[in-house]
Amino acid sequence: MNLSAEDERFLDDIALLMAPWGWARPVGRIYAYLLLRAGPATLDEIAADLGMSKSNASVAARTLEHCGNARRHSEPGSKRIYYAVPDSHGGSFIERAALLGRLETLFERQTERDLPAPVMARFDTLAAFYARMREAMEGVIEGEERARQASERQAG
Repeated sequence: MNLSAEDERFLDDIALLMAPWGWARPVGRIYAYLLLRAGPATLDEIAADLGMSKSNASVAARTLEHCGNARRHSEPGSKRIYYAVPDSHGGSFIERAALLGRLETLFERQTERDLPAPVMARFDTLAAFYARMREAMEGVIEGEERARQASERQAG
């Protein structure tokens, strides 16, 4: 795949925007690269097109797969591994919603402690905040999944 200057800017912009989420630059660039592709890419293609070693491409692609932002598949009878973006885009957010749920539970459990009223009020507020954030994220993810399934039914 020949990357234009505009494509390169997109790759770098995604990498920069995803850095606060804990993604290393190669992870963000590969994610952007997969988004730009019409179909799956092999590790050889990813490494060659992005000018990185195959081992770095492999580590970054597995990171994307682990957080739900890439899916791996292969062809029968071939050892070649392909990566593509998944049909669902909620992958990394499902994990974050679960984290919000754990924070919510942690703050709710603090009501059993003998803490000053202002601290308890703060914990109640935090538990409610994390609950609303979790519910909002789960609602968006579920809505996106329903829309994707409806689109597949219409296309199929």
